[in-house]
Amino acid sequence: MGIKRRHLNQYISLLEKHVSTSMTDTDGVIVCASEAFCEMTGYSESELIGKKHNLLRHPDMAQEIYQNLWMTITEGKPWHGRIKNLTKNKGLYWVDAYIEPIFDNGTIIGYQAVRQNITDETLFESQAKIDSLTGLYNRHSIEEFAQLLIDEAQRYQTPFSIIMVDLDDFKQVNDLYGHSMGDEVLKKISTIFKDLVRSSDRVGRWGGEEFLILLPQATHLQAKELAEGCKPTNRFFSLCALKVA
Repeated sequence: MGIKRRHLNQYISLLEKHVSTSMTDTDGVIVCASEAFCEMTGYSESELIGKKHNLLRHPDMAQEIYQNLWMTITEGKPWHGRIKNLTKNKGLYWVDAYIEPIFDNGTIIGYQAVRQNITDETLFESQAKIDSLTGLYNRHSIEEFAQLLIDEAQRYQTPFSIIMVDLDDFKQVNDLYGHSMGDEVLKKISTIFKDLVRSSDRVGRWGGEEFLILLPQATHLQAKELAEGCKPTNRFFSLCALKVA
């Protein structure tokens, strides 16, 4: 029995060092954090205990993701997904997280999470989805996002809009100033888009001088206001907002 107990203690110690886990109470306040979780985040256990996991939240993560997560686990169901976080020193890391309720006689008394660091894998995948010139999503990626968001809007009967962007007479820029200048214009326009949209929106390069901005949870009017608000005064740019049924 003594040997089994020692082996069990060694097993628990091994998990503590190598498996990123945490537990919270029913309000989401951290009550337990493994050594591996502390190492991943850069915080000590004492700095994590009594705090909520939003201490680690990356500003790029959409609020809708956390709303769905919390709704799922408070209903007594497990949640699984990818989350982008920030370390104590503001470094970026990604985790594949599995979170589930802890029950006592049928009552939820807290939540426990197990995470795997997938930063390298996620960064590699994201690079394959990015347009090399503009840093926006490429055509294939933006098409995938559009289909997913359309399906979600239809399933939950929520609004979803798309802004279609075309640079008028863009060929004249290339003809008059050269393709290098044309590339700089495309990069500048792309930066403007990324600064204007919400964290939950997706911006992609559809073709040469054509772009798509996907706006989940946005009405036709909201999309139109955004389109009009970001329209430059020069003659090389035009915007139109379309409602997706």
